[in-house]
Amino acid sequence: MQLHFLMVGFAGNKMYVQSALKKGAKISLLICADKYKDAYKGFFHQILIVNDIYDWQEVKQAIDQSDKIDAVFTRFENYVSLVGAINQYLGLKGIDYQTSRNFCNKYLMKRKWLAAGVPCADGICLNDLSELDEFLAKHTFPLVLKKTSASHSSFVIKVKSKQDLLLQLAFLKSKAAGYIVSSPVKGYGNETQECQFLLEEMLHGRELTVDTFVSNGCFTHTPICEYVMAHELGIDDSYLPIRMMPTTLSVDQEKVVYATVEKALAALGARNCVCHSEVFFNELNDSCVLIEATPRSGGNRAKMTFLTTGHDYNLSVFKAAAALAIDTVARPTCSVGVIEYFAEQKGMIKSFNLDFLRLHPAVSNVKIRYKVGDVVEQAQFAGKSIVSFFVQKKDCLKTRQLAIQLFKQVRKAIKIDYS
Repeated sequence: MQLHFLMVGFAGNKMYVQSALKKGAKISLLICADKYKDAYKGFFHQILIVNDIYDWQEVKQAIDQSDKIDAVFTRFENYVSLVGAINQYLGLKGIDYQTSRNFCNKYLMKRKWLAAGVPCADGICLNDLSELDEFLAKHTFPLVLKKTSASHSSFVIKVKSKQDLLLQLAFLKSKAAGYIVSSPVKGYGNETQECQFLLEEMLHGRELTVDTFVSNGCFTHTPICEYVMAHELGIDDSYLPIRMMPTTLSVDQEKVVYATVEKALAALGARNCVCHSEVFFNELNDSCVLIEATPRSGGNRAKMTFLTTGHDYNLSVFKAAAALAIDTVARPTCSVGVIEYFAEQKGMIKSFNLDFLRLHPAVSNVKIRYKVGDVVEQAQFAGKSIVSFFVQKKDCLKTRQLAIQLFKQVRKAIKIDYS
């Protein structure tokens, strides 16, 4: 690990860098001026500060003045395209710029998968309506309308008819046209107009995610994570309230998921990075269908992986970026759940008392984002979670039961004025 790593973006989580520092890695940071804090100085060899992190001339000037960089990576979806640009400019072993854009746009991603025979939902670009009638002749409602460059289930809407589709598309165009998580890098190569809105067939089954370290052509997977869906809890939103690791899939079913994910990542050109993939698994025929993937770690996945297997996920992020061998991930010995609660409509928080969470012996990592008087929004419209926390039990079913119980308690405890 005697290498110089460039990390793009940082939010002060020292756990991201501690293991690599102990192994002798030299880590520098590229960060936008409005995200920088003086407290970050203690973690990094160099800090490259730019005013606009998506302006290639600014970024290039900062990189040219830095020490030689051996590998670059990010933990944030916002900066995936920048990692691709830097990799290509420096001739590093990670994904190139066009590959990063294929990951960042759900339509470009789908085109790659369909061409490679990767099972995924059929879909069309709705920047114009030229293909709409042909698509509707082949597929029945409900269908799924998405902003192609959003994340965390933001601006994902289930539409029930053509009229509903056109109304929701108009809504997205007015509210979310400028919403882009990982922007193209200005001034880097040829800039193309990307698809903004995607219509696709609705998938069914158990929604799962898996993180995969892709290093020197080898795939190393974390345990599979499973969601409790919003509709299972009586929530009319697109977010996923509860995620649990591991699942109750059999070993053979897990192999199907892992093999499908590997085919999908290979089709996208994943190389020397960690990827977060979302899938639907159908138990009726043990089939797996891709939803989307991104070359960065999943939220809370490092801690979940460590708690269930003891694997140092954070160190593996560095190893993958440098094309080093990844340690084997052990089978899980316990179960962990992460619970998030969002507003069910836009409103103002009137009151809440969540002391019962901190007092519960199976609960940890309680994070409350808002206070009384704050305005909150649905996840579907890019809102942030009001509260999140972990639960840990010995087996998956007990974790699921406790997570659902505590979610319902939280829902009752938070009073929001939706008037």
